[in-house]
Amino acid sequence: MTTIVYRDGVMAADSRAFAGDRNPIGYKTKIRAMVVDDVAYLVGVSSPAPGYGEAVLNWFEAGMDIHDTPPMPEQGFTLLAVDAGGQGYYAANSFYLSGPLTNEWWAIGSGDEFAIGALRSGATAVEAVAVAKEFDQWTGGPTHTLTFVTTDQGITVLAGAVE
Repeated sequence: MTTIVYRDGVMAADSRAFAGDRNPIGYKTKIRAMVVDDVAYLVGVSSPAPGYGEAVLNWFEAGMDIHDTPPMPEQGFTLLAVDAGGQGYYAANSFYLSGPLTNEWWAIGSGDEFAIGALRSGATAVEAVAVAKEFDQWTGGPTHTLTFVTTDQGITVLAGAVE
């Protein structure tokens, strides 16, 4: 019940929150910037199970211990993580990550097909989420973004915004 997109150092996501029965109950942040074992990541999780996205994000941030995962809900989840070097990691209904993956962009969630169409046409991550919000009934609310920024000193800064 979301759309999360990554392209060119930017991860963008809608913010519509659901109660598990397809009723919107407000807005929330579905993506996080984090450092795990000295590696900076932008991470997003899509799940129709209320609160499960946050549980998976907490698991990832705590070091991704495969022996200490949250119990799997019936509805499952999808995770997208991208490191500062642009390598992607993907998981769907499993805590074993696929990757590192290379691609120009990624999209997950209920609106991913709309976002992928936009990305193939050259859209930015934010524009792809906007297209998904227009056509996917489960994607909506303000768009949250996180961005990798590398300074002249080679430092990666994670900047966030809400649009």
